[in-house]
Amino acid sequence: MIIMITRARVSGCFGSSAVAAAVLLFSAAGAAALTGAVLGLLGSALEPGMRALLALAAVSAVAVGAAVRPVPWQLDRETDTRWLGYNDWRTAAYNGFALGLGFTTRIGFWLFYLVPLTAFAVADPLLGALGYVVFAVSRVGLSALLTSMDVYVTGGITRARMFADPLAVAALGALYPVLMPLL
Repeated sequence: MIIMITRARVSGCFGSSAVAAAVLLFSAAGAAALTGAVLGLLGSALEPGMRALLALAAVSAVAVGAAVRPVPWQLDRETDTRWLGYNDWRTAAYNGFALGLGFTTRIGFWLFYLVPLTAFAVADPLLGALGYVVFAVSRVGLSALLTSMDVYVTGGITRARMFADPLAVAALGALYPVLMPLL
């Protein structure tokens, strides 16, 4: 990730890591807001009973997946490395956009699926956008912060999954009492 930020400041385009990081963060937030708003709008287009039924089916599928698979369903790929060749603001902007969507790169944790499920279930474009933006800012901001501090934890994802995956199953289970009355 820090390579994407660093590459965005070449050619005097922005001249600072802070500005490049801001481009990364704002493009991630923009992509997240758009995705969350669309999911919220899709949820609002359905009758509450149908929305709850679809959300319950999705929650059940993800809960089973989290219980039986260590790695979530995902596009198992890094951000497109061709973007590094731009050597300008597009590197950070495109990378931020991809990371803000969430599902276009590696996810790492089953807990991610609460983000789109909640955006859909709340059936409100503004709340859906807000929830997705919180996800994107935490994903990109924390990653950039840890990278800039040169923090690397060997086996960090594997160790974090020991806590995140059971938390995902519990959080998905907590959605059942919320969704059941809507049926």
